[in-house]
Amino acid sequence: MSRSNSIVKQASILALAGILVRIIGLLYRSPLTAMILDEGNGYYSTAYNIYALVLLISSYSIPTAISKLISEKIALHEYKNVKRILKCIFIYVCAIAGSAAILLFILAPFIVDVNAVPALRVLCPTIFLSGLLGVFRGYFQAHKTTVYTSVSQIIEQIFNAVVALLAAYIFIQPYIGVDATKVGSFGAAGSALGTGAGVLVGLVYMIFMYLKKKNTFVEESDEEVNEHVDSYQDIFRMIMHIIAPIILATCVYNLVTTIDMYIFYFAQSFHHIDKIAYISNYGVYAGKYIVLQNVPVALASAMSTASIPSISSAWALENVKEAKEHITSGLSVTMMILIPAAIGMAALAYPIMGVLFPQKATIMMATKLLIFGSPAIVFYGLSTLTNGILQALGEVNVPLRNAAFSLVCHIVIIAILLFITPLGVYVLVFGNCTYAFQVCYLNQKALRKKIGYKQEIKRTYVLPLIASSIMAVAVLGIYYGLFTLTHRVFLPLILSVVVGVMVYFVLIMYIYWEHPTYLFEIPYTRTLYYKIKRKLNK
Repeated sequence: MSRSNSIVKQASILALAGILVRIIGLLYRSPLTAMILDEGNGYYSTAYNIYALVLLISSYSIPTAISKLISEKIALHEYKNVKRILKCIFIYVCAIAGSAAILLFILAPFIVDVNAVPALRVLCPTIFLSGLLGVFRGYFQAHKTTVYTSVSQIIEQIFNAVVALLAAYIFIQPYIGVDATKVGSFGAAGSALGTGAGVLVGLVYMIFMYLKKKNTFVEESDEEVNEHVDSYQDIFRMIMHIIAPIILATCVYNLVTTIDMYIFYFAQSFHHIDKIAYISNYGVYAGKYIVLQNVPVALASAMSTASIPSISSAWALENVKEAKEHITSGLSVTMMILIPAAIGMAALAYPIMGVLFPQKATIMMATKLLIFGSPAIVFYGLSTLTNGILQALGEVNVPLRNAAFSLVCHIVIIAILLFITPLGVYVLVFGNCTYAFQVCYLNQKALRKKIGYKQEIKRTYVLPLIASSIMAVAVLGIYYGLFTLTHRVFLPLILSVVVGVMVYFVLIMYIYWEHPTYLFEIPYTRTLYYKIKRKLNK
């Protein structure tokens, strides 16, 4: 098995878990939205955006940093330093994430709408718990296994869904039919409680697996008497040198969501639009479109996470060729999946929204947002992956610089359009696409400069685009043909998706038949390719 293929397999495990997590999220968001309505979605999204921003600053990038630091020390056989890094990172989390959680709880009434405060305060303890969970995930990822991270994510999301629905149902009972705004506010708080419960259970699982498996990764017998040992001061300096730029880059990269929210709210109030109306519109954008967009983007996040240890190790050993192979592997597979996902979602936007979020008042808005915003799936996937690649190559400041420059341009464009046009929430979709595209372009340019890497355009982008377009025509024909016959939405949607996947796979096999190495980056396609080839040659 090639090392690149190993990365793809690890990423595949994480991606499958990530996509399953997103699907569970979609399934529970549907009945949750029916309970708390778009207004409640707006309050939850408002609180969650602030929580996510503080989480990014305090602890979100810890798995990436630990994965990079520990994988480099393992490659250099500095096993004592692995234990020291782990000890130091726990101290960091307790100090930074703990303080952030307490501070946000106190400041909550001053930074969000009064009806979003309960949800934000419920989310505060989760910041500290997420920091601890990130330590264990980064430790396992540094040892090039994503299985435990994947299982913890699935467990986390299952408990999140169950607790969120139960808590929201219980919290809104006194206000049903009495005060719709209270229903939205306390329903959002119930949903937030599910987030914390999921993280707590995921943390318990990861602690158990760490205690059970730690000796199989770094054994006492592996330590060498004369190996180099860094001082704790040096390790803390190293951690800050890695974590600070990664946190800033990730923060700036994701700051767009929070800034968009505040500009949108201010601009809509400037246009004297009813408060409940624009909060509900934002709830459609953040609670429906963004949630759906994040399902396929999970693949890019998984590929980035799985690639970092191997790219870091190869780069630390000055093996440029191997590092390039890992980059090619990750980008090829990611585009081969995200491009058809984006086109498929755009083609089937109306039935997808009809099945998942059938609120009649906003279904057309949600459909248009998904159609117009589907290119962001590809752009965010590509920019997420290239951020991770650059960080793995030691260029931790480059993603920060690229994200900051793109953010400044984005704010100017969004602010002008929101204040001088009546497009409202559609401006956010436009900005979502253009921001991610700009980061993609700058990151690709930085990769060429750093490592001389240039992605092959035709086979990585153009051919999957052609195959996806043909697939889209097929799924539209199948869906509307079956809908005309049955006057049902769910079954035609499922069948058209299944057929679409099959059509795309056949087209990809045909297109890459003479260049099978591109196919082989996807797990198990090598075996399938040679089986088909043997049958054709008989």
